[in-house]
Amino acid sequence: MEKTKIMKKILILFAIVTFASCSSDDDSGNVNTNEFENIKTTLPQGEWKVSKLIDGQSDHTMDFESFIFTFNGDGTVKAQNDLLTENGTWAYDNSSSSEELVLQFSEQTPFDEINDDWDIVSVTNSQIELSDISGGDGDVELLTFIKL
Repeated sequence: MEKTKIMKKILILFAIVTFASCSSDDDSGNVNTNEFENIKTTLPQGEWKVSKLIDGQSDHTMDFESFIFTFNGDGTVKAQNDLLTENGTWAYDNSSSSEELVLQFSEQTPFDEINDDWDIVSVTNSQIELSDISGGDGDVELLTFIKL
């Protein structure tokens, strides 16, 4: 009889400990890990070059081969070559279902090709990979920056 009371107390104590260890702020319905938030500190470190810009079947990489991109911590970006300097803005956005790098330049060619809310695929200290599905025709666009 005494053994049964002890077992019940142990069982109740176990249930209380288990219940208390459950977190009330678990929310598996809307997971946003901010996995790529380090892009905010990675991009402003040095100069970058476009190593890939593919829009469906079209390769636009060569359009940017002479441009060096400098991303500043204040959200501005400068693309410059020997003939032209193009200023724009950049921002990390995690308010949607994916993490994005928002690039905004003028509509001047070729910069109109990279004005977009790019889904972040990967971020390292030497390479940023981005993708987007074109709203017009559903083509997949790929943009990769490498650090110089």
